[in-house]
Amino acid sequence: MRSGRDPPRHSKPIEAYSKGETLHGYTTILNLIEFPKAIDFNLRVLFPSKSDYNLALIISTELIKLGKPIPAVDAVIAAVALNNGLKVVTKDKHFLFVKEVKDDFRVEEID
Repeated sequence: MRSGRDPPRHSKPIEAYSKGETLHGYTTILNLIEFPKAIDFNLRVLFPSKSDYNLALIISTELIKLGKPIPAVDAVIAAVALNNGLKVVTKDKHFLFVKEVKDDFRVEEID
């Protein structure tokens, strides 16, 4: 959680877009709903499946038991990545918690 004095931490697509950078790889439809201009990056868009939602529920339940709940969208994104063998590259520390309940979850935190 950040204080009112800390600058907001933008997502990687928002930051890349504002800096005129390019991105390669994958994103989810959830990220595009959050930041529609990310469609300009020409990323491959993944849509959550029923098995992704089921895994997201398992992830959320296990994290709640640890006292480390994360936003529902983050749980779904983590599940999509897990089910597709992908690594999440993020500025969002919530994804680090997923590693605590899913050993095979691959995440890279960036500044």
